[in-house]
Amino acid sequence: MTTRRAFTAALGLTGLLFASTLPTLSSAADLRPLRIGVDPYTTGSQVWVAKEKGFFEKHGIDAQVTVYATGIETLDATLTGNTDAGVGLDFPTALRMQSRQLTILAAIFASTPGWHKLAVNESIKSDADLKGKRFGIASGTAQHLVTTKYLEGKGLTPSDYELVPFSNLIEIVASLKSGRLDGAFVWADGVGQATSTPGIRIMTDDSEARLRQSAYVSANTAYAKAHRDVIVDMLKAMGEATEFLQQHPEEAAALIAKNTKAPADSVAKLLKLNTFHLQLGDAEREGFAAIGEFASTVIKSPVSFDTAVDPSYLAEALPASVTLSK
Repeated sequence: MTTRRAFTAALGLTGLLFASTLPTLSSAADLRPLRIGVDPYTTGSQVWVAKEKGFFEKHGIDAQVTVYATGIETLDATLTGNTDAGVGLDFPTALRMQSRQLTILAAIFASTPGWHKLAVNESIKSDADLKGKRFGIASGTAQHLVTTKYLEGKGLTPSDYELVPFSNLIEIVASLKSGRLDGAFVWADGVGQATSTPGIRIMTDDSEARLRQSAYVSANTAYAKAHRDVIVDMLKAMGEATEFLQQHPEEAAALIAKNTKAPADSVAKLLKLNTFHLQLGDAEREGFAAIGEFASTVIKSPVSFDTAVDPSYLAEALPASVTLSK
């Protein structure tokens, strides 16, 4: 009888142990899918860290990350509903606010000068040589804005130079190397590719454009309204990822490099060009004002921080991260 009781007790304990695993299995099955778009650079750093470190799963999200060729494609996919949320720099984000189908949720980093570098050929030796030259732009990107503000800061008007539009960095670099352009702001691996051609050198960087550039995470407006809980939990996960980036930059660089297929040391250098955070404050409002003013002239429709941003999602997820004055 004692043996039978012991066996029964052991069996009951085994059942309890098995049952204790069920919530974990159930929670895995009940993860809510969320499609997130990123570019192939470091704009999606918090997304990759949140995915690799399990922060999304911790908050009940099955993050389905898609890498788009550019931030513009990421934002367009979010706007049209082909993805639910996405990250992008401020200028291309502002250009897509006219339809109100995109909602800015939070600033994810502020860029320090140095990301864009002005590559020029031998016809440009000083500022005096900028007039009458052809400059390549990635239309509708932050590089487009940097180029315009840089030339404006040199006292030039649009009639003093020619902007040649391209869709991506590869096309810009190829045109620089072939001599079809006199100069262009390049970035990432485009810097090395451009300067590998004799006669092309780096003249300066985007610090002379005097812009405060930021990146944002945005959501498809209809999706965010219908799935507020998912968006709020996404921001919680990205908040934890931001803290990890700040505290463990080298490990974070390795995680990001694993997903972007870039060398970890290169990613680590690029991360140093950004100050990562997840916030909405008056600094973001002021920085967006200059961006929005220029974007308004492009799309012929007013763009403002207060109409583009909905701080309520971040306020619910991380109340201390919203410090906007009234």
